[in-house]
Amino acid sequence: MKIEEIYKIFLSTSEVSTDSRNINKNCLFFALKGGNFDGNKYAKGAIEKGAAFAIVDDKSVAENERFILVDDVLSTLQELAAYHRDQFDIPVIAVTGSNGKTTTKEILLRICETTFKTHATKGNFNNHIGVPLTLLDMPKNTEVALIEMGDNHVGEVAELCKIAKPTQGFVTNIGKDHIEGFGSFEQNIRAKSEIFDYLIKNNGIIYINSKDEILKNMSKRMKNPILYGDEYDFAFLEFIEVNPFIVYKDRQENIIETNLFGAYNFENILTAFTVGKKLGIEPNVMNKAIASYSPSNNRSEIVKTEKNTLILDAYNANPSSMEVALKNLSLIDSDKQKYVMLGDMFELGEISSEEHSNIINLAQTSGFKETFFIGERFSEFNQNNNQFFQSKEEFIDYLKSQNIKDSIILIKGSRSMGLEALKEVL
Repeated sequence: MKIEEIYKIFLSTSEVSTDSRNINKNCLFFALKGGNFDGNKYAKGAIEKGAAFAIVDDKSVAENERFILVDDVLSTLQELAAYHRDQFDIPVIAVTGSNGKTTTKEILLRICETTFKTHATKGNFNNHIGVPLTLLDMPKNTEVALIEMGDNHVGEVAELCKIAKPTQGFVTNIGKDHIEGFGSFEQNIRAKSEIFDYLIKNNGIIYINSKDEILKNMSKRMKNPILYGDEYDFAFLEFIEVNPFIVYKDRQENIIETNLFGAYNFENILTAFTVGKKLGIEPNVMNKAIASYSPSNNRSEIVKTEKNTLILDAYNANPSSMEVALKNLSLIDSDKQKYVMLGDMFELGEISSEEHSNIINLAQTSGFKETFFIGERFSEFNQNNNQFFQSKEEFIDYLKSQNIKDSIILIKGSRSMGLEALKEVL
């Protein structure tokens, strides 16, 4: 069956589903395969639960016309998403980078919603499956689309660009993330530049942070990038302070107080502001939107418990984001004691031991009351004291015997460490 015919079927259904456990009536089910599952085995059950059609690539399960047999379900999902994308003549903005892409996307979403019907990636649904699903969920009245693109190997962003076909894009920054997949920091730079390669080839709009030396150097091969960060660039905001939330000033001398913790988030604000300006949104409107935004989902989230103030940044971690989080905590002017609780950083490959050691040294020499390290990677450096814990559970048991209160506590680690559980005992 041709993609045009499948698209007509898609339009007749209520939504797309890839999870047979969560089937809504009249949906279109895609029987994807994974490392430990084969969606074809659940296609019949999806139909019985109310799915209108099931896209399958196993001939043996295609019992009738409600089972649409294709060569490869994943490729069909991606092709269908690209076809749906082609029905829109709107700004499609690609968001990628090592750190801050989800926060930047959420700030930009808040800005764009003031003026346009905006569709954006939910959460971090940003991979080879998430991007197609985001596109297929795009309503026909969408005026601006924000598509987050994650990557952990060279070539991934290039593939996502073929599906989403962005007209604009930016890289928040390039850090030491997913080195295990990239192989080296240099390969990470190459991978992130794939968004620029696509936009250059397709005459798209590229945003470059002038304050980022790596990105500024990459801009030399671009014709007319939109520069921001320096006083005479297209867009400029002046950082005032962070204590603990960011305060900035615009070119009209307006002072804006935000709900964003951490100096590192200023770059995310500035990037979103720049894109909003290019889209024609008034600065005062953008300032109000930025001021009203509060992070959630364990991303630089301030949680005030009955005993402490927690800086909950437990959604992701790599050496670059760890370093800026520690430095930011050290800059906060407060009479309260400061504690640091760090979890392992994953997917660092051969640099893992070195980078964990570097973070230990930085944390222990930054003047905090106490620093704690959780996980097997950090525990390689256990100095036979009560700072190192093999697991989150072991550390929680330790915390229950302590009485930490009236303190500021940074909690940061890779997502699978699940360090948000610490807030229950703090």
